[in-house]
Amino acid sequence: MGYTEEGIGYQRRDTSLAAAEDNAGKKVTLREQVYTLLTKSPTPMSTEEIAHHLERPYVSVQPRLSELSNDRRVRDSGKRGKTQWGKACILWEVPHGEATH
Repeated sequence: MGYTEEGIGYQRRDTSLAAAEDNAGKKVTLREQVYTLLTKSPTPMSTEEIAHHLERPYVSVQPRLSELSNDRRVRDSGKRGKTQWGKACILWEVPHGEATH
């Protein structure tokens, strides 16, 4: 997998690269929206909760959490919630001392 300058992943196909470049600003913005929501949340949140609060599809939010986690801007809180299907899920949080960035 390749990555754009903004860190957005794409498959090694010209159409995938074009889509990543076209949506770069939107994905970066969504990444920051996810981060900002977590910095303001008094409790850790699941991917589903984040998607609901931001009114965005789960499939758009989950990769942003992976990017933020890879950058160590968010982390697994160690707590678990339940998905809409009753399965355990990670509750995400901003590491202590990071919320002021």
